[in-house]
Amino acid sequence: MEPIRHQLVVAATPVEAFDAWVDQIGRWWPPDYTPDPAGFRGAGIEPRVGGRVYLVDATLGEVEWGRVLAIARGALVVHTSTLGQDPEHPSRLSVHFVPLDEGGTRVELEHGGWDEGNAHVRSKFTDWPLILDRYAAFLAS
Repeated sequence: MEPIRHQLVVAATPVEAFDAWVDQIGRWWPPDYTPDPAGFRGAGIEPRVGGRVYLVDATLGEVEWGRVLAIARGALVVHTSTLGQDPEHPSRLSVHFVPLDEGGTRVELEHGGWDEGNAHVRSKFTDWPLILDRYAAFLAS
């Protein structure tokens, strides 16, 4: 099954765009895209292969929703994702940060890893443009 793909251009260097995505995800990730928006207290990505991708919930504490598969500062982050999915059948998020000759960075998001175990939830993931807009607004602020 084809991955979900989106991209946007931001007025930042690849390192700045990467750092905002990885180090500041808890500041821009929309609470509505978590299991309990009222309990959302943040999110994090541990920037190393095998590192956790997690949410911080007021009641449950840290809730893991993925593991980092590949990471290179200023270039890419790839991790599994169980957010809104069966943890036994994670999907995969890949975010590439591509420098542009005219300045800025093209952020390329690919949400893939769809198979017979998780394909039935793929249609839930239509709001990536809204999430990316929030990320871009955070980066611009």
